[in-house]
Amino acid sequence: MSFLYPSFLWALAAVSIPIVVHLFNFRRYKTVYFPSIRFLKEIQQQTRSTSQLKHLLVLLARILSILFLVAAFAQPFIKPTDGIVTIEKKAISIYIDNSFSMNARSGDVPLVELAKRKAQEIAAAYSPDDEFQLLSNDFEGKQQRLVNRDQFKQFLEEVKLSSLTHTLSQVIAREKEALARSSSNQKIIYLISDFQKATSDFENIPIDSSIKIYFVPLKSSAQKNISVDSLWLEAPVQMVNQPAKLHFKLTNYGDEDVSEERITLRINDEIKTIADLNIVANGSAEDTLVFNVSQPGWNKGELQVSDFPISFDDNYYFTFNVKPLATVLIVNTTTSNPFLGALFSNSNLFTTTISSLNQINYSLLNTFDCIILNQPSLISSGLKDACIQYVLGGGNLLLVPDPNSKLESINDFLLSMNADELKQWIKQNRQVTTINTKMNVFADVFSQMKGNIALPKTAGFFLLKQRTQSSAEALMNFNDGNSLFTKYSVGKGNLYLSTVPFDKSITDFPLNPIFAPLLFKVVVFKNSNPSLAYRIGETSFFEAENIADDEKGIYRMKGKIREFIPAQREAGNQTLINFGNEICDAGFYNLYLPDTTNHYWVGFNFNRIESNLALFNLEEINKRALKINAEVISNVDSDISVLVSELSRGIVLWKYCILLTLIFIAAEILLLRFLK
Repeated sequence: MSFLYPSFLWALAAVSIPIVVHLFNFRRYKTVYFPSIRFLKEIQQQTRSTSQLKHLLVLLARILSILFLVAAFAQPFIKPTDGIVTIEKKAISIYIDNSFSMNARSGDVPLVELAKRKAQEIAAAYSPDDEFQLLSNDFEGKQQRLVNRDQFKQFLEEVKLSSLTHTLSQVIAREKEALARSSSNQKIIYLISDFQKATSDFENIPIDSSIKIYFVPLKSSAQKNISVDSLWLEAPVQMVNQPAKLHFKLTNYGDEDVSEERITLRINDEIKTIADLNIVANGSAEDTLVFNVSQPGWNKGELQVSDFPISFDDNYYFTFNVKPLATVLIVNTTTSNPFLGALFSNSNLFTTTISSLNQINYSLLNTFDCIILNQPSLISSGLKDACIQYVLGGGNLLLVPDPNSKLESINDFLLSMNADELKQWIKQNRQVTTINTKMNVFADVFSQMKGNIALPKTAGFFLLKQRTQSSAEALMNFNDGNSLFTKYSVGKGNLYLSTVPFDKSITDFPLNPIFAPLLFKVVVFKNSNPSLAYRIGETSFFEAENIADDEKGIYRMKGKIREFIPAQREAGNQTLINFGNEICDAGFYNLYLPDTTNHYWVGFNFNRIESNLALFNLEEINKRALKINAEVISNVDSDISVLVSELSRGIVLWKYCILLTLIFIAAEILLLRFLK
């Protein structure tokens, strides 16, 4: 205790001395002054205001967060501009353009795959219980059914490129047929396509206020495309070991010139010739290839170019039939004509049969390619009927009159053929002045003759009495307009009428250079030659020989992949084959009768309507859609399910309410944390 006492005193002194001094000063100055407390009051007021503001901001953030949370559960939305939103079941039809043009690419993805992806996004925007139709260019029967969303996805996986094409108006009409089976009051159509100008017939789409139509355009990267548009043989009939000229047309649908485009011609899988061709941008070019026909019977040809990625129109398949020998029947009255005998007998292209007028076997007439009635004195009723049936069935008949013939029976025959009549024999000198070289009979005749040709002269001829409804086509005319040689189309065949006999004492026609090639063409030219090629999807018929009435008489069609029985019906001695929609792949098809040697080769090619890749741009589509009360979904680069949902159900706001709720909760936390 003693140890602590001095320390206590010293502490007491330390405290007391300042007090004593202060009191001494107070008594000395008698007045005590205190500082102002105004600033203390301001600090207190400012602190109180800040606290109140903080509480108000926190309260506001809390109220707004609760308000938007309640609104989120209420699921508010903004009504679409086209009507009232209902929750009833909807019927949705989605068309995917799966034509060959959709093989073009958008980036690294083919348009058809992008279209399938967009179709799936559209379906995802609707309820699983809604009704769906998936339609493609195949127009399959199952695509006319309304299914649920899961079945729709299964159908979607089966969509592949197709050779078939349809216009937009045809597609929408098909979609309306399916939607008409639904009891829903909300029917919606989506069309996903590249909207080629060749098939997008907006002007033919009717306005229908009961169905909402949306166009979903897909744009491909810039593409080039070269198409083999068409080809044809210069001569209508080909002969063995004779050169043939093949004309063809190529089109460049790109924006750049193409130089030295390689063209390859194959005949019976053998390369016959190769050529290079230059084609200007958005232009066409025609050229000719020459090859030698070395094989009788059916020949299969293929003209090919190389072009990527649009390659469906790079090959053109065609077929043609070459008879080993043409058969000719020459019917003489008394003596044979030396010029006719020498002309056909000395050629290895013809088989010639010579008969007298009274020894004709009428049952064998259809076995000949051409019948020549050489200066008949008369034509009996039996011969007339047989010749009429022969020509109507597709045969060629040449009538060479005799100045001493009985014109009554001859004209009766000509009248039954609806041909001009022989009026009278005139002994006057005449010379041919004009030749109708545009006729198919003269095809490839004058191209083989060079220089000026002396035209036929005659010392006499038959004057023709022309019929007003005659199908006469004069091949050679005199200077006074009368004809020396005339062709008449009768049924499937042809009747040729010469107004002069082939007698050198009357005319030099048999000695003229035109005589031999003209008669060769008369023998082999046919009106009913099968087409070189057919196009898939187009209505076409093929005339085959009708040889039996039993099961063997049913023709079959066989390609590389499948075999089927085409639609067919009998028409006299012909069977008309209707290919219908059975052909889906380009190439060669064998049409044959089982257990017989009777068969034909037919070439099929894809339709060229989509070769032109010209598309409607977005502005053009919008203008056309506006006219039919349709809408365009243009933002296809991202997921369009949200956009589709907004178009069909309005703009749903609950997601935005949740977002705002979180924002205001975060604001409340920040106010409590950082605002002092």
